This record gives sequence, structure tokens and C-alpha cells, in this order.
Amino acid sequence: MAGTVSKPVFVYDGQYLSFTAESAITLGQVVELTSTGTVQPCTVADGTNVVIGVAVAGRRFSRTQTDDSIAAGELVNVCTRGVVNVYTSATAIVVGSVVEAAATGIVALSGTAGTSIPQDIIGMALEANGGVAATIQIKLMRG
Repeated sequence: MAGTVSKPVFVYDGQYLSFTAESAITLGQVVELTSTGTVQPCTVADGTNVVIGVAVAGRRFSRTQTDDSIAAGELVNVCTRGVVNVYTSATAIVVGSVVEAAATGIVALSGTAGTSIPQDIIGMALEANGGVAATIQIKLMRG
């Protein structure tokens, strides 16, 4: 079976996908897919969010702090599987904890919002946060 121009034979692995940012995104935030096909920082996960991954890169203009911020309308690369750095809530997370998407694109211990819905789970913590808001590595369990 041969491929065509519109449907080539090769398959994309999908680990990194590019999307247009619906609103400002900081690298390391968990993002959700909107109904228009753009991404935004995840809101409080309630099972209706389409959590797709973690923002990991954008267009690079200079070597400044602003490189970590993606403006609305800009392209952002999203990691859908693998190991990534994410921001956490102040809830204690230990190594091996299952974490879910939470408000403003951070992760929290699964069940922190009062429910533990499989659709909200984003990954497993590979580091502890010591009970403070921090940046930790997680293994994505979505893709």
C-alpha cells in the first residue's frame, strides 16, 4: 500500500506537537486542548478537560527570562509523553505519587481537588516537592 501526498506512509511519533497558544503559557505548565484546537494552561481538571501534555518550548528570540513565556497566538511545543519538568502545588508530593492537572497549569497530588478521575491524571512524580510549590520531574502517563 503506497502513501499519497495528503496521507504519507510515514507516521509521526507524536512526542512533541506544536499548537497555537490560546492565552499566555509559561513553559512547564500543563496544557489542555481547547475546542478550537489551540492550547491554554489547564484549568481545574474536572474530567471534561482535554489535558494533552506539558509546554516545553516556544520560539526563541533571546536568552532572557521572557523565553519561558509564550504569548497568545504564538506557537508552543507540547510534550505528550516522556519525562518533563512541571510546576506543583504546595500539597506534599512524594516520589511515585500519581499527579493530576490542577489550576493554572500546575500539578497536584491525585484526588486533591476532591475527585480522582482517570482523565485528570497526567503522570507519576519522579521527585518530591517537600510540601511546597516547586518544579519537579514527572513521567507523563497520557500518551
